Amino acid sequence: MTSKKATAIYQDLKGKRVLVTGASSGIGLACARALAGSGAMVAAQYLNGKSAAEKAEKEFPGRLLKVRADLSEEKGCVKVVGESIKALGGLDLLVHSAGIWTDGPIREMTRETLETTFKTNTFSSYYLSREASRRITRGGLIFIGSTAGQRGEPGHSHYAGSKGALQSMVLSLAQELAPSIRVNLVSPGWVRTPMSEEALRSREKSIISAVPLKRVAEADDVAEAVLFLASNSSRHLTGVDICCSGGALLPMPRG
Repeated sequence: MTSKKATAIYQDLKGKRVLVTGASSGIGLACARALAGSGAMVAAQYLNGKSAAEKAEKEFPGRLLKVRADLSEEKGCVKVVGESIKALGGLDLLVHSAGIWTDGPIREMTRETLETTFKTNTFSSYYLSREASRRITRGGLIFIGSTAGQRGEPGHSHYAGSKGALQSMVLSLAQELAPSIRVNLVSPGWVRTPMSEEALRSREKSIISAVPLKRVAEADDVAEAVLFLASNSSRHLTGVDICCSGGALLPMPRG
């Protein structure tokens, strides 16, 4: 299935200054393009995908600027917020999509795997929240979670745990930073991205059979939810978790 660009246009996003992490591929790239396409000024963080970030930069000249940083370290999180503010002239919104998903059966779990996952997926969320909330006068923080954080995921307890922590963080920060900053979460199920490509190649049929809407999400499906939360259309929503999973977490009928 070919990915389509996010289609929703929210006029109030025009001119908003947004930092999007993980913006060189998958969900992060879809969010960066959707926001820039809605008229926002986007700082697109990347680590290794320079060519993809440059391509997006050329697609939206003057509205999307690439920023390189390693978010697995505190100094990288501090750096990306500072450089984004310098490039954009301020900050109104953070969309934190950068993350990793690796195998990790508990009997084989290494310290390196566990620590790297939490540093990249969870600690970065706290550091970015700290830095962004110090600069945002009125705006929002949006995080990309996962259904794994809601129901667990065998063989990936470290990943599920890293995403489950985001739910508690969002609930806490939504109260702490209100009313000036709204804090929300989008939790996708399976999404067709480079990170999931290998797993989908061998398991897609069985995955689709468990999804009521009978399809794997595209990155732009998640970007649509992010656009909504970024816009004034969601102005009375904070501390919410939009589960973008095609109904995968709905209770199965019995009897």
